[in-house]
Amino acid sequence: MKHDLKDVTFIIPLQIETDDRLRNIILTTSFLLNTFDTNVIIKEVDEEPIFQQWALPVIKRIVGDTSGLNYIFEKHNRNDDAFHRTKVLNDMVLLADTKIVVNYDSDIILPVSSYLEAVEKLKTCDVVYPYRFGERGERKVNLNTQFDNKPAIDTFEQHPEIKAYLESGYNENALEGKYFYYPHQQGEGWAEYGMVQFFNKQVYLDGYLENENFIAYAPEDVERHHRWTLLGYDIQRVDNYAYHFEHKRTPNSWFNNPFMQKNNQLWEYLKNLSKEQVIEYYENQEYVKEKLK
Repeated sequence: MKHDLKDVTFIIPLQIETDDRLRNIILTTSFLLNTFDTNVIIKEVDEEPIFQQWALPVIKRIVGDTSGLNYIFEKHNRNDDAFHRTKVLNDMVLLADTKIVVNYDSDIILPVSSYLEAVEKLKTCDVVYPYRFGERGERKVNLNTQFDNKPAIDTFEQHPEIKAYLESGYNENALEGKYFYYPHQQGEGWAEYGMVQFFNKQVYLDGYLENENFIAYAPEDVERHHRWTLLGYDIQRVDNYAYHFEHKRTPNSWFNNPFMQKNNQLWEYLKNLSKEQVIEYYENQEYVKEKLK
């Protein structure tokens, strides 16, 4: 029986650049739709609707009923610009008609109890990070798969690792021996502010959404947490871990982001502003005026 999360919308910005990102979005979407009675918005921004062509047929085979999924495609030339993830997230927040919105990376799965605890915590706070801060908050999952052709996708569920995970009902035990704690200078499996966050939607709006001046990835997650702390929001955590399914790094990703220098310069500027200066900065942003007018 599915858990009732009807008053929750998971928003997933998407660009499928590699076959392991394709695998990840199939697994995460199938997990959410099979486990919860909930709402999922996926907005794919790319040259072709890869999700619709390759992922959705597999998800329908696995899940059956995909009525909780709202898929949106926006044509985008990869050579023209990087993946504008913050803008895509803001577009989806405004589409959500539930009280709770979850900013959800396409490669994350949590223990089921963490979703339920996060929703319960939001009854008395503003924002919940459903994993612990610091050491062993993130489990990196390595699956030995290759889904870069249609015959492979047509037999997705028969791949031994995928089959074992699906037949277990997405049981964590099926991932034993497949995850590791990434070595980090601050501690293995270090986790901070990315991956997934649960918000009261009105708080998301009042806190000026995502900063659309950050392009591609990083450090928009850090800035958002800093901003909302400065604004006085009640932010809580679930004391657990997140499973982060590995994928190849591409120009949009943290390590290769061509906009990283500008992103870091913006973060260096913003983190030194007072609360009043932050409010003034955001009140004067064109995207805020356009989306929140």
